Amino acid sequence: MVWHLVPSDELTRFRRYALEALQQAKVYLLDHNAANYADTLHDALQERAQAVGSQAMSYLGEIQFPAKVTWVEFDYRELAVARFERGAPSTAHDDRPIGSGVHGFLIDDREVDHLRITMFARPDGVRAMDPMSFMRLNRTGQGLLDYEDVKFEFNPSMMRYRAICGDSEEAIEARRTIHLINTGSELFIPCALFAMLVSPDLGGIIPSESDTFTAKETKTARKFGKSWILGAQKSHLTIRIGPQAAAHMAERTARLEFERQTLEARNGPVRHWVSEHERHYRSGKVVLVKGHHRGQAPDPNLPTRVMGPKREEFEFDLSEVVPSRTD
Repeated sequence: MVWHLVPSDELTRFRRYALEALQQAKVYLLDHNAANYADTLHDALQERAQAVGSQAMSYLGEIQFPAKVTWVEFDYRELAVARFERGAPSTAHDDRPIGSGVHGFLIDDREVDHLRITMFARPDGVRAMDPMSFMRLNRTGQGLLDYEDVKFEFNPSMMRYRAICGDSEEAIEARRTIHLINTGSELFIPCALFAMLVSPDLGGIIPSESDTFTAKETKTARKFGKSWILGAQKSHLTIRIGPQAAAHMAERTARLEFERQTLEARNGPVRHWVSEHERHYRSGKVVLVKGHHRGQAPDPNLPTRVMGPKREEFEFDLSEVVPSRTD
């Protein structure tokens, strides 16, 4: 429909670029648990990053991309539900899960001076649409990604298409803003995936390789000359979570529930030991207070390790998040 309403040389160039890039892309399909796991890591780092005025992605260090072009896809509807149920910061003012369909990131690292990111969205019941904008993440003179130097290029074809469909300027601007926010915030998911893929224990995830097309589909594509299928990668990786990540998710859920109940009940501090000390009053009276316990006893079912059990010889390293200490 977009092509029929707003054909242009610019639209033709973009679609040729996207098709050529997708054929080269190494494909990762995250199941809903894996996408939710990566998103909880984003929540954990976001507050720390905001405190120092940086980006959460900077805590992942320099990203090692598994290929020059990658495609990362996940179920956005399931992610929206998971965010709402766990009370993610992005849902603080929502009364229901907001979001549907599938999101896919086309990440192109073929240029020396920048990284090009295109986020495609396909809401439930709708075909995939051309994106409203494209993200360009520039590199420093040393070749490192500069998270403070992000450029957005708007798609004029989609602006014209939305205007022809009857959207007001305010509605078009709202669509564009939502796309920018989603692209920026969800970019952490593929970046966290790439960081986990190069960690010794894979950061708790389990990749499994599968054929992208069946023998029958390949035969049909060859018969009818569907070059975009014949030229694509023959296999893709499905990403699921393992026991380590599942333990992290369960512990995080229990801890957030404990914190919520503590806040609602105003239970006061967790039970702890108070050493013997003197209490001085304005009247001059001095009272010796013997050592005693104070506060509420912790829930016996509350997990004590946030990141879950790990093998002794391996650890998923986010050194910038938890700096090592020598004291």
